[in-house]
Amino acid sequence: MEHIQHDFKKDIDGMFLFANETVLDFYPKFGFVPLKEYQAFKHIGNSGHQAKYEYRKLNLDSPNDLRLFERTVEAAIHNTSFPAKSKALTFFYCYANPEMGYKDAIYYIENLNCVAIVEMNEQALHIIEVFSPERIDLHHLIGAFNTGSFTEVILGFSTDQDNFECRERKDEDLQLFVSPELQDIFQKQKVMIPILSHT
Repeated sequence: MEHIQHDFKKDIDGMFLFANETVLDFYPKFGFVPLKEYQAFKHIGNSGHQAKYEYRKLNLDSPNDLRLFERTVEAAIHNTSFPAKSKALTFFYCYANPEMGYKDAIYYIENLNCVAIVEMNEQALHIIEVFSPERIDLHHLIGAFNTGSFTEVILGFSTDQDNFECRERKDEDLQLFVSPELQDIFQKQKVMIPILSHT
């Protein structure tokens, strides 16, 4: 662990990892601090005033859709207040591991020039991640999927956009640890590790 910390110290702003209960006493020996995560969400009323955009579900078994997805991920800028994106992890969750990933939840919204990883149920719209070469107004993205059937939007990443609240997010099996360089960010800004960046 000390070797890894030394090798990457100049190239990164800090380190984070998730630990299960068997190693909770191990990582503090290397300076890692256990911290809480906070997830952004908002309640949706039935106002019907949001803009509507058409979306298309991507099939990554189609070479054209796979190329579109890959190009969009590679060109994407950060649409989060705590960026930690990894192309390799994105493809792991969205393509290489369909049983536990999001291969069936990838949508292209042409008018917004973005790909969104989205899961929907009767109560909530879960926006796992957004990939776009430009900053996306999340309220426009919500409008694309707003059929009036859900009452809450839950983000899989942190945002600095208006009209979102935060609440504590707790994984039943894992505890987040961060290096001291990241401690202030998590304590003051109430952020979370993006879901597609979990290792």
